[in-house]
Amino acid sequence: MDKKPAPTIRDLYPNLSDHELAEAEENIERYLALVLRIYERIQTDPENYLRFCALTENFHAVSCKTSNPLSATNTKNLS
Repeated sequence: MDKKPAPTIRDLYPNLSDHELAEAEENIERYLALVLRIYERIQTDPENYLRFCALTENFHAVSCKTSNPLSATNTKNLS
């Protein structure tokens, strides 16, 4: 089964100029880096992590229980 490639910013917003697309990509990267930093910070404090899990247990799209924690290779492009 072939997987479709993820949509690009240009696919999602075809009417943006090249400058606006570059700005949108930068904003998304900054947002994702922030989300990752927040999650990593929560993980370092067991009490906060349990509170996070309780707050997000009804959201099934992403699980806070993972057997493969984020590795440095997955985050090297986010700094």
